[in-house]
Amino acid sequence: MLPFQGVPQPLIVDEFSHRLLAETLLLGRVSNPTPPMWEHLQTMQVILRPTYASMYMPAQGFFLAIGKALTGSLWAGVVLSVALMCMAICWALRGWLPPFWAALGGLIAILRFGLFNYWINSYWGGAVSALGGALVIGAFPRLARRARVGPAVLMGLGIALLLFSRPFEGAAVCAPVAVAMLARLTRLRGRARLVALLRAAAPVVCLLVLSAGMLAWYNAKVTGSPLRLPYEVNQQEYGWPLTLAWFPVVPHAHEFRAMHNYFLWEVAEHKKVADPASRVYLNALDAGMLWAFFVGPALTAYLVFAPRAFRDRRMQLPVAVLLAGLATLLVEQSRYPHYCSPVTAAYLILLLQGARHMRAIGARRRPWLLAMYRFVPLAILLVVAARATVPALSHQHNSFNLDMSWCCSRSGNPHREQIVGSLNRMPGKQLVIVRYGTRHRFLYEWVLNGPDIDKQKIVWAHDMGSAKNGELIRYFSGRRAWLLDLNDDSKLPPLSPYEDSSGSPQARTPRAWVTLPR
Repeated sequence: MLPFQGVPQPLIVDEFSHRLLAETLLLGRVSNPTPPMWEHLQTMQVILRPTYASMYMPAQGFFLAIGKALTGSLWAGVVLSVALMCMAICWALRGWLPPFWAALGGLIAILRFGLFNYWINSYWGGAVSALGGALVIGAFPRLARRARVGPAVLMGLGIALLLFSRPFEGAAVCAPVAVAMLARLTRLRGRARLVALLRAAAPVVCLLVLSAGMLAWYNAKVTGSPLRLPYEVNQQEYGWPLTLAWFPVVPHAHEFRAMHNYFLWEVAEHKKVADPASRVYLNALDAGMLWAFFVGPALTAYLVFAPRAFRDRRMQLPVAVLLAGLATLLVEQSRYPHYCSPVTAAYLILLLQGARHMRAIGARRRPWLLAMYRFVPLAILLVVAARATVPALSHQHNSFNLDMSWCCSRSGNPHREQIVGSLNRMPGKQLVIVRYGTRHRFLYEWVLNGPDIDKQKIVWAHDMGSAKNGELIRYFSGRRAWLLDLNDDSKLPPLSPYEDSSGSPQARTPRAWVTLPR
């Protein structure tokens, strides 16, 4: 697909945060010392104290680092995670369904999640936690048939991936599986129970304990406490409301307008979820977004017959996993498709079971249903072919209000890429002081740096007024200083040499932006 799609560029701060972690891991460490002049380098989704690191869980950054180590491209790590996810989904389906249906489900996974959507065409994530969920639910039927070390190890690896990517939603997936495993153990007696404990339960528990220890070590290195996540440090430093609606919003001061506007947006989103009057409306909107991503018009035909699988005792666990995963979304502020990615395999199991019912009913008494069942995969293939080869069908979105459909992609921030290209062609190192205007969109962040700031070609920093900027320029004395004046994000911003004088527009006194939520 590269001749048609190209390697994607990061767009939002979340993607840059994952990339920061990947580049840090490639330096042989999990965090970086707090850089000098760190006040100028503040940005969303990154912590600068007690260490300089990404605020996110490490799984996505780990895959990005593998991709760059193997090929020189961070995006190769995204491709690797999506490929492994599709393989694991097909493997998981094979544990619950006959071979033909598992192969059909694997094909659907490739077409829907492996080509055009933001799981593959961004650095935001989604595939890693879907891979973990597929390993967990795919291992269960194999362990239920016979206790073996291999599936148990894969289940333990799946739990570890969920712990290191989306622990809250991952716990909702693992809980029904754990209950089902305990129920089977209680029904065993004597030697059969001992074998199941040694071959199935013991590997899973050992890997879980090892993963928890590794996460505690990671937290200690990044935040100084084994029980404190980087996410918590970032939230306490800048006051972003937690995504769970019952946590209160705490007023917070922000020195930079862009970060303050992001705080206001987060507060507004939090209020919407906490307000019962708007909750039904928001749930309907989010349900439409999730339908567009996971189902779409073609697969709706299969989904209509999926409720018939709810009456099948063999499908009780996938039903429980799917319902538990969806229940977590009801209490969260945001409901992007990667939030419920751990239940992807469970969803496809039930979807394919619905397709089996559709085919059986059509073969018995409704030939038109059989024809529709056969047309669904062909329709998806036709859409993929058209989407790949007809440029007019490429949905490009340059704002944060992304159309979260399976066939859409994003073009990134072309203006930043142009300026980066121009600065990279200049001799020597560069320092860019960024000044945001009133019309700047807060999620188009420009102050984004790598793990080793002193050695990188371009350093991006916030404008903090004449005195502070002077200190920054003196610290980076070997660099050429530029001023980037950002107001209208739709146009290429002007880049001019930084010249300071007491009466110049650069000389301003920074203020602390404070919000007291009503």
